[in-house]
Amino acid sequence: MAEENKNEALHSEHRDWLVCHNCAQVQSIVAVSPEHELCCFNCGAVLHEGHGRWLEVTIALSIAALLLFLISIFCPILTLEIGAQSQTITVMDGFWALIERNNFILAALIVTTLFLFPLFEISAFLYLLIPYYYNKRMPGQPMILRWLNQAQSWSMLEVFLLGMIVASIKMADMAVLHFEVGSYALFLLVSMLILAHIKLNRIKFWSWINTNNYFTNVVGERVVDCKACDALVGQSIVESDGHCPRCGSEVHERIPHSIQKTAAFTLAAAILYIPANVLPIMTYSTLGDVETDTILSGVIELVMVGLYGIALIVFVASVAVPMLKLVILTYLIVAVHYKLKIGVKHRAFLYRLTEIIGRWSMVDVFVVTIFVAIVQFGFVYTVEAEGAIIAFGAVVVLTMIAAETFDPRLLWDARERKHDSQTRC
Repeated sequence: MAEENKNEALHSEHRDWLVCHNCAQVQSIVAVSPEHELCCFNCGAVLHEGHGRWLEVTIALSIAALLLFLISIFCPILTLEIGAQSQTITVMDGFWALIERNNFILAALIVTTLFLFPLFEISAFLYLLIPYYYNKRMPGQPMILRWLNQAQSWSMLEVFLLGMIVASIKMADMAVLHFEVGSYALFLLVSMLILAHIKLNRIKFWSWINTNNYFTNVVGERVVDCKACDALVGQSIVESDGHCPRCGSEVHERIPHSIQKTAAFTLAAAILYIPANVLPIMTYSTLGDVETDTILSGVIELVMVGLYGIALIVFVASVAVPMLKLVILTYLIVAVHYKLKIGVKHRAFLYRLTEIIGRWSMVDVFVVTIFVAIVQFGFVYTVEAEGAIIAFGAVVVLTMIAAETFDPRLLWDARERKHDSQTRC
């Protein structure tokens, strides 16, 4: 009976409103051409990107991505020749090489970021868009669309592509290196997926699933934004049910225990950052001579041989970016804890920066994986991964999770809102 009363009380309608996920400001959507984007008037974050003729283009990109994915995964990407010997690898050979060495943690990270998440991305695009084209709703589409937003951060083929370029330049002075068909397919695949995410009109898709985007139980109550589908959910629904009526995802006025979670993940990453940079990440064995490399020694070696550009890329991605993320996350935690009111906009920018740059630190993990897979020439030349690369991979993952658990709306809570009526219906 209580459930029936609750359903009867639920009021739903469509309103041309959006809530900024960064600062929680409710604002009206104005009519713009399909090519333009909308930005938050309060913090400047992008609310909606222009898409143009998005449906047919995104379907074509998704089909092309599927074909390119099969080619890039199963066809060779690199061939390394040392004298009369040669080694050819595919994208997944690094995973199998790590499995053979019982390095299951790093192998799991590789297969997840290079195979499972990209495959899910492509499958999700096709499962969502083709039925949409024929106006046929399929089971589980709201859930798939929610997961697609998360998968984009953890699908790292473009980072692997950069790692492959870095590894290729580092290997060029030791042997003859050939780029195979899989590497070209991988480059095209990365381009297709990036364009597909840009062109996908999520607002149109959610409106097709359920045209209503405004749900309340009480007239005039405060509304909270759903991060998954941008619906506006009344405070009473959030407190009683905690789920979005349109997409079913959890909705909170603020992420529960956000600061505690972010602080815990940031502290764990800071602790692991030390062994990740101090201990060796690779061991080289050349004609019986064994040498080890740390991240910094690898950068120095690149500088010594004159590869300044690659040295800068490795230093920024593997040393500067993880440290910068740790500093920024710590700064954001302190700012929220002490309720700092001045400089909110620049802290919001710093938070968005951590979301963008965090995944690129994985480039060194992929470089080591490629070396382990392809540089296996017995007594002549062999490369093995060391324990520091696991610590470094953990730093990258923990800082990404720390950024996801941080609620940027907390930055704005400390500042008095001059237009309180804009946060109420």
